[in-house]
Amino acid sequence: MPDLASTTKRQPTSFLTRLTDNFKWQSYLPKPTDLPGLRKSLSEDLASVPVMCDSGEVRNVYEKIDRDKTLSREDKELIWNCLAIVRDMYWRLEQADQLNTGYQWNMNWKHTRAELDQVYDAANILKLNALEKRDALLASIFSDAIKSRGNFIIHNVHGAEAAALAMSYFLDPSKEQNKKSMERVSRACKEHQIAPPKFMATIVSIMLHNKLKLGKFDPVIPAEATSKAQAKTRATVQSIYNKISAPFDETHLNDDLSLIMFTPAERELLSKLGINEWYVPHPSNPKSKIASAVIAGDHSINYNHPEGFAKIALLRGPDTESIFEDPTIHHSLDSAVASFNDSFSVIRPEVRGMSVKGLRRTTKAVQRVTMVMTELFNSMASGPRKSFGTVCGYEEIESAIARAHKRHPELYSLENCAVSSEGSQYVEEALERVGKIMADWYRKYSEIPFSPKDNFNDRPGCGPLPFWNSPLIYPERDLEGKLVFESLNELQSQQFLFADRIREITVELLRAEQWIFSIEAD
Repeated sequence: MPDLASTTKRQPTSFLTRLTDNFKWQSYLPKPTDLPGLRKSLSEDLASVPVMCDSGEVRNVYEKIDRDKTLSREDKELIWNCLAIVRDMYWRLEQADQLNTGYQWNMNWKHTRAELDQVYDAANILKLNALEKRDALLASIFSDAIKSRGNFIIHNVHGAEAAALAMSYFLDPSKEQNKKSMERVSRACKEHQIAPPKFMATIVSIMLHNKLKLGKFDPVIPAEATSKAQAKTRATVQSIYNKISAPFDETHLNDDLSLIMFTPAERELLSKLGINEWYVPHPSNPKSKIASAVIAGDHSINYNHPEGFAKIALLRGPDTESIFEDPTIHHSLDSAVASFNDSFSVIRPEVRGMSVKGLRRTTKAVQRVTMVMTELFNSMASGPRKSFGTVCGYEEIESAIARAHKRHPELYSLENCAVSSEGSQYVEEALERVGKIMADWYRKYSEIPFSPKDNFNDRPGCGPLPFWNSPLIYPERDLEGKLVFESLNELQSQQFLFADRIREITVELLRAEQWIFSIEAD
């Protein structure tokens, strides 16, 4: 990770040295020198994050939380100060990304700012007191703050270290109450990693299989081992999977139900991934309520919110890890639904209603996005091929939306959904970005890279479009796991590039759906 900023030397204390791992993330989160400027940028940014208040009124997330009557002004200042310096960190990371992946700003930051609202709602439902609510919001800010494709499996620990560091800029760590808050926030950051449990267990197991060259991991039908030693190691990985996938099973937890108890052999394997502990917010542990609010909020934003589905789409498909190479964008979105059920198993019963209500709204949102994109690509596939000079990207998406309205009026009924007046502007801007994506593609490549029609398809128009209605062919990978683009022919290379545009369009339309709120009765 790049050293993005310098900061003045500080005299470490044993408490902060331990909690921050010797101020490890000081270059990422230096003490701010222009906090008023960062706060101004933050409030302007959060104005574009729509949320629903208890009154049924649509506001932005900054207004909603800042109007809370239980949080003190000091609590709110701490929340906004921490969020402001985290936002600044994401922006600097994005500027340093020479590949322009959008991983930090377009995905991590936009996920963080939307999650804050869901954690706030969960904290209220769980009846957290003001201090617990403040700490839950702080844990939400930092839980994913230090995350990259390289540290995914331990980013919770890194986020906990960053939380203590940032909080020390605004709280006096010599005071016992502040120490306890830092420890609570740090603990909640670490514990949020349990969800979704089967997904996390699978990722850990796949990483171990890859690192130890154990072949493909399958928890149900394991491959036949080539030796007794390999069989033994695979059995150890399977045991790790079983424990992580069932984090509330008390038979393999420590006495206070806060950690999974791994065997020495299991710990030896996990250490190869940098995993020292697996933290658990067991419902029977009274100290777990803050993490429970964070997990519920993270669940809601990831698996039953348009922004969460947009994040899942960004995580999967072209130019991601091999385990996320989905055949089509629909498989990517379906994975969010599968993870919903997995994550649902570890959220507290009190917040499950919030989760289900959000899923109903997001299901409608995904249906609308799918219908619009179907109309968009169908219009390009039918009739003569369109090329640069004959296509206006904005007119194409506008026409696709009109046809979707006409063919599926039930998805756009005023009885089912409503767009706030302020939201109309953001929806329009998203559509303009979609139009630009299409126009830029035509300008550079002239036409959409449909596959040739097969001999049995006599329908007019073009053949299938990989990553939309047919499987995408991915480049092969070398021994280090890097993509070998030379393994694709010219058409396949263009289809791989256009798959990324399909994903970009999906993300823009899903984010526009944030401004469409369900008004159905519960």
